[in-house]
Amino acid sequence: MTAEVHVSGFGVFSAFGSGPEALIEGVFSGSPAFRTVTRFDVSRCRTDQAATYRETSAAGQTLGIVDVASACAEQAIDMAGLPSPAGLPLVLASKLRAPSVEPESPAELTDRVANRLGSGSSRRTFVNACCAAANAIIHGAQLVRAGVASAVLAGGAFLVDRQAFSLFDAARALAADGRLRPFDQDRQGVVLGDGGAMLVLESGESLRARGARSLARLAGWAMTNDAFHVAQPHPEGAGVAAAITQALHRSRIGPGELTYVNAHGTGTALNDTAEAAGLHAALGPHAQKVFVSGTKSTTGHALEASGALEAVITLLTMRSSVLPPTAALRRPDTRHPLRHVIVPEKLEVPYALSLNSSVGGLNSAILLAKT
Repeated sequence: MTAEVHVSGFGVFSAFGSGPEALIEGVFSGSPAFRTVTRFDVSRCRTDQAATYRETSAAGQTLGIVDVASACAEQAIDMAGLPSPAGLPLVLASKLRAPSVEPESPAELTDRVANRLGSGSSRRTFVNACCAAANAIIHGAQLVRAGVASAVLAGGAFLVDRQAFSLFDAARALAADGRLRPFDQDRQGVVLGDGGAMLVLESGESLRARGARSLARLAGWAMTNDAFHVAQPHPEGAGVAAAITQALHRSRIGPGELTYVNAHGTGTALNDTAEAAGLHAALGPHAQKVFVSGTKSTTGHALEASGALEAVITLLTMRSSVLPPTAALRRPDTRHPLRHVIVPEKLEVPYALSLNSSVGGLNSAILLAKT
């Protein structure tokens, strides 16, 4: 018998600040967090904009990946009401860095976070780019579902750095106008953003034994790889469609029961077109009935951490019954039309889907159910 998987706590960080209140105030009002980058020199880059937090530390110190991941984990543990993180497996997504840029490997960063928290010796690290945090959450959910652990800490952290910014700039992938506009015909590309989120995933049996509450249930999930191209998505969204279909099948709900999708939505023509095509392929006639928004339009693209950050946004959407808008969406694509959220809307959301895609044909889907 397999265990139900629930979210019993979460911690979150973004350019809007630390905690859910700051995230709600920014994302759900459709107010982008983009500002001029001062963390490093961007004078020769395509844009000088990113969604970076305001570095106002009284001690004059800046945050690092370990700080962000640890703070989010502590928030999550506190929200879940767990007495101690001791024994909790940790599954963390972080950036794969060149040794010349960052001497610590991602696995070493995971160890530092685990040691700071005092969590268990079971540790996993995901570095598969924009799907990394979603895959970390899915791996954690599988550990709980299989009974390997009664609770797991899973998520990711990313801070905009010179290396990532320069790579995206060199590829001419950054939006010259400094705005990330998913599914808009006038989009110009990606804008990067700081982000981090950690979730406590817990079995229903463990929750009941503790008398704790469930914030949402992980009803379904999927990881796919269409292997179409090293960098480009399948033009018809084959991998996206497969991930959605498998997540729905695992959850035992039909396309007509899905209410909301937080799309990967990078504001690039190839990704947006493929994702919209994948939604149509998987949902059929329901594709134009399901509400869709791209919240990277406010938070920026948090790369390896995006799946965790957006899973939390999707959870908050369900719990607040408010749909976050796609900021600055003025002229939606017409080839694969979707029901875009243009302004915040009140709506009960029993089931919601968070999607992510990455280079190499990777795709992930996490389906949350309201509890």
